[in-house]
Amino acid sequence: MSVTREAVLDYLKTHPEIFEEQAEFFHQVEISHPYSGRTISLAERQMINLREKNRLLEHRLGELLGVGETNDALGARMHQLTIALVGANRLDQMVALILKSLAEDFGVPQARLRLWGEGAANLSHEVCTPVSAELIKEASGMNHPVTGSVRTGEVAAWFGSEGDSESIASMALVPLRFDGKTLGLLAMGSDDAERFVAGMGTLYIERLGDVIAASLSRVLRA
Repeated sequence: MSVTREAVLDYLKTHPEIFEEQAEFFHQVEISHPYSGRTISLAERQMINLREKNRLLEHRLGELLGVGETNDALGARMHQLTIALVGANRLDQMVALILKSLAEDFGVPQARLRLWGEGAANLSHEVCTPVSAELIKEASGMNHPVTGSVRTGEVAAWFGSEGDSESIASMALVPLRFDGKTLGLLAMGSDDAERFVAGMGTLYIERLGDVIAASLSRVLRA
């Protein structure tokens, strides 16, 4: 009756004392090096495995630290924008602050904003330019920001002529919602197709929209 590999592994798992009792034997066992092909001891092979695991853990830790630093920086920029908007009382001031912050702090120079509703209809500003009922319905139905490739259509036309809009390779559409009502839409465009890729995480973009919507609601209700 032949002994299977599984049976050997099960035996070693249930009898770990064998590693101490037969330590000299395991030290003499030789296997191939994973990279060079030369013969090395089992103990040396285990050391190589441990080094590889440590490198992987260090890499993951570095990634986590990088994400943490990025999040801290984003949080600081969001805080600065919030304070600036709290101190603004006019629509033109707020729009200028939003666009300036998006360009200088968040690296989004291509951004357009539209507001609608009764409050917007009473204000004279480019961002209050009427939009279609279809777009209002679409924005109101967005549960979260939408990202991906949007080069044609009503929103793309906000970015200028057809040639200019075609330079937008990816876009993030952020519904501006406050107190249960959709007040407008923020469109952020980029010539980088990977900047606002479809399916990306949108937590910070959503929070940005919340800050902007809450601030603009003051002038829309004034």
